[in-house]
Amino acid sequence: MNIGSTHAIGGKVETETLSVVGVQVAPISAQTIDDVDKNVDQLIDYMNKAACGFPGFDLFVSAECALQGFHPTLWGKVLIDIDGPQIRRLQDKCKELQVWGVFNPLIKPREGGSLQNTAIIINDQGELVHKYVKMNPWIPGEPSHPGWECPVTKGPKGSRLATIICADGDYPEIWREAAFNGANIIIRLSHYMSPWDAAWEITNKAMAYCNQCYVVGVNSVGIDEAYSYIGMSMVLNPDGTVIVQAPKGIPWIIKADVYPGLIDQIRRKCVTSNFMFSFKHRGAACPDFGGIGDTKCRYEAYKDWAKEARLP
Repeated sequence: MNIGSTHAIGGKVETETLSVVGVQVAPISAQTIDDVDKNVDQLIDYMNKAACGFPGFDLFVSAECALQGFHPTLWGKVLIDIDGPQIRRLQDKCKELQVWGVFNPLIKPREGGSLQNTAIIINDQGELVHKYVKMNPWIPGEPSHPGWECPVTKGPKGSRLATIICADGDYPEIWREAAFNGANIIIRLSHYMSPWDAAWEITNKAMAYCNQCYVVGVNSVGIDEAYSYIGMSMVLNPDGTVIVQAPKGIPWIIKADVYPGLIDQIRRKCVTSNFMFSFKHRGAACPDFGGIGDTKCRYEAYKDWAKEARLP
């Protein structure tokens, strides 16, 4: 574990250990609700495997589209309700195993509108405690309604959990939003395909480092009507190093122990490269600012949202 900087944090750090299991599976590209139920069967089977192989683990993470796949034309026929039987089965299994679970249902729109690509977290009592709608749907292939907020939920062992979904991870803004909102673990559920094998690894590593948090990236495998999904699920330290990584292209289970309280201390005490402080206190080492730095927003991209990007 290579976590540190040029200046010691100092003092004593006490933190609980959070045991995380991630599963990369090949979902059926669902055309019927029966296909969706089979995908739920597969997830429950993997939850049982995880409980057998890694007794006492805390958090189960599955991939984007693990419930419904990514059929290019039949998405609308396999949408489910947030309180429907498929979700209830996952709630019951989390309660039975006494673990937290992260899942990705494609939800029916309420009162018209488009589907919502949603990440949910279920606690160890079977309660749905977190809902996030994908803020950056993949254009043009994903006709879902974009989300409107990035919530952070208190999880087990001192964790504060945020979820992002697949193409979200290609936008630095959503990672920073999650970290700024207090997440010490950012979970990226993905159905990430070739040819973006390198991009998957680059974005996970860079954003773990730039936001000083653990990243849990769980990705699908398999081949559907259009794409090959690369797998390579991984858990990363806040310095961007990989703790554990699954192989490319085959079903796999990964397990890692992480230390959420360590992230909190890094953000409070780190002197060098404390990004969560320094991005709003630029130049704090300059005597002109009295150790506080320039606290005004100088970034044009955020000062004037109506302004379009300059293109050549």
